[in-house]
Amino acid sequence: MSSRRNGSVLVVLVLVSAVLAALGASMLSVGYHARTRASRLADDMAARVAADAGLTKAMHTLSTQFDAGTLNPAALPGETNASLPHFEGTFTYTIAAGPPGSYTLTSVGSFHNAQRTVEAVMRSGGMVHQYAVFALQSLVLNNSAKINWYNNQPGDAPLQIGTNSTGAGAIKLNNSAYINGDVVVGAGGNPASVIQNNHGVYTGWAYAQSQNQEAPSVSVPAALVTGPSSGPIDNTRTISTSGKYTKIDLGNSKRLTISGNVELYIAGTVTLGNSAEIRVNEGGSLVLYANGNVTANNSSKFDNRTNDATKLRILGTGNCTKITLHNSGNMYGVVYAPQAALILHNSATVRGAITARTCELNNSATLYYDASLRAKPDPALAGGLELASWREF
Repeated sequence: MSSRRNGSVLVVLVLVSAVLAALGASMLSVGYHARTRASRLADDMAARVAADAGLTKAMHTLSTQFDAGTLNPAALPGETNASLPHFEGTFTYTIAAGPPGSYTLTSVGSFHNAQRTVEAVMRSGGMVHQYAVFALQSLVLNNSAKINWYNNQPGDAPLQIGTNSTGAGAIKLNNSAYINGDVVVGAGGNPASVIQNNHGVYTGWAYAQSQNQEAPSVSVPAALVTGPSSGPIDNTRTISTSGKYTKIDLGNSKRLTISGNVELYIAGTVTLGNSAEIRVNEGGSLVLYANGNVTANNSSKFDNRTNDATKLRILGTGNCTKITLHNSGNMYGVVYAPQAALILHNSATVRGAITARTCELNNSATLYYDASLRAKPDPALAGGLELASWREF
C-alpha cells in the first residue's frame, strides 16, 4: 500500500516538474522574444532618428544654396553614410529636382540592421499671377482682341486686367475689343480718364488699386548665369538638361524640343523663323530665361503639349525689352517680362497670363487667363523654399 502511494507521488512530482519546465521554457521564450522585439524597436527608432537628422540636413543645405543663388540643378547636394556625433547611426540623403521650383528630398537612416526612410517635397514660394494681363505702363486692345478666362470656378473673384499707370488713355479698348472682367488702374488714378474706350467692352467694374502692383525682377539661378555656355541653338534638336546658351535662332520650320524639366538661360536673343517652334513634350516643362529680345515670326509657335500654363514660362530679365509673338495655335504659358514691350499679332492665342511694361493685342489676338494661377506662386519671382509635404515609408 505504501509502495503504491510512493509511486503515485512520484508520478505527480514528475508531472509537476514537466509542467514547471514547460512554463519555464515558455517564460524564457516569451522573455527572449520580448527582448528581441524591444531591441528591434529600439533599432528602428534609432534609424528613424538618423533619417530625420539626414532630412533636416538636406533641407538646410538646399535652402541655404537656394537663398544664396548658388544651387546648381545639375549637381544637387547629397551625402552618403554620413555619421552623427556620439551616435552609432548614419544617414544618406539625396535631392532630386521635380517641376521647376520643386525638389524631392529623401533620407535613409541606418542603425545596426535597421533602416528607415523619410521623404519631403520643398517648393519655392513667390508672386502669384493674379492678373490676366498686367501692363505696368500701358495696355492696348485693337481689332476684336479679347481677354477671357478658363479653369475658373463658381464664386471666384472676377478676372482682372490692370496697369500701374494713372495717365490718360493708358488703357485703350478699340474696335470691338472685349474683356470679360474688371479693369484696374494705378493707385489714385481716375478710371474714367485712364481707360479710353473706343467701341470696346468690359463686363466688370473699373476701379483704382489701393496700392500699385509690384513687379519683382527675374532672378536667374546663379549656376545658369555663371556656368559655361553651350553656344547657340540654331538647328532642330532635343534638349533634356538645363543649361546656358548664347542665343536661340531657329530658321524656318526648325524645331527645338524640350524633354524633361529644363531651365534655359539665353544670354542673347530668341528668334523663331516662319513656322519654327519650341515644343515642350508631355511630362516636361521649360523655364526660358530671356536676357534679350524675343521674336516669334509668322506661323511660329510655342507648343506646350502639357496644356498646363505653368509648364512653359518665358521670363524676361532687365535686358529683355521687346517680345513679339505671331503665334499660331494655342500657347499655354506664362510670359513675365516687366521691362518689355509685348505685342501679340495675327490671331495669336495665349492661355496663361502676361506681365509686361507695355502690352498690345492686335488683329483678334486672344488671351485666356488660367484662373488656377492665382493659387500657384511662381518660384522664379522671389520667395524662399517652403515645405510642401512630408511622409515616412
